[in-house]
Amino acid sequence: MTHDVPPPSGPPAPPPNAGGPSGTSFDPASVDRLDWAILGIGAVVFVFSFFDYYSWDFGNQLGIDIPSVSWGAWHFDHGLFIAWFAMVLTVLGAAVLAVSLFAPAVTLPSPARALSFLAFAAGFVLYLVAIFAHSDFGPGGGHAFSFWISLILAGAGSVIALMRAQQTGTPLPGQLNSLPRIGK
Repeated sequence: MTHDVPPPSGPPAPPPNAGGPSGTSFDPASVDRLDWAILGIGAVVFVFSFFDYYSWDFGNQLGIDIPSVSWGAWHFDHGLFIAWFAMVLTVLGAAVLAVSLFAPAVTLPSPARALSFLAFAAGFVLYLVAIFAHSDFGPGGGHAFSFWISLILAGAGSVIALMRAQQTGTPLPGQLNSLPRIGK
């Protein structure tokens, strides 16, 4: 005895929440290029946090050649944590945007673009504070290349995040909502 099994009626249904914001599969082209820039800035700042944020070159002291010393953003002694905190805020600014783009079902306490802008701006301000907060560098020490790159990227991220918040009509808190419009 043979049983005829009917053929499947079509492709299997996608699992719930398997797609992007519209429920379909995620299309990277649907993300604005400025949003990709914000995400990239956060990633690059995180990577650069492991390279030289501070360096000291002691040179030749009393006939003894003392090697240079350098630390990344993860060094917390002598108030150097300010740049670490700036880096964390900058990376969090990108992470908040990533959550809103790739996991739209997650509820955030405030609009994601406002949080992203605030995190980038606070990180940028802390990088500026870190320039002047360390007067004990001495003649052979100071901020190194990763610090300066991170400072520039945090500033650029602040501007881009503000631009995207304004483009999408995201309300910013308090007086920040009256900032002049930048970009398109």
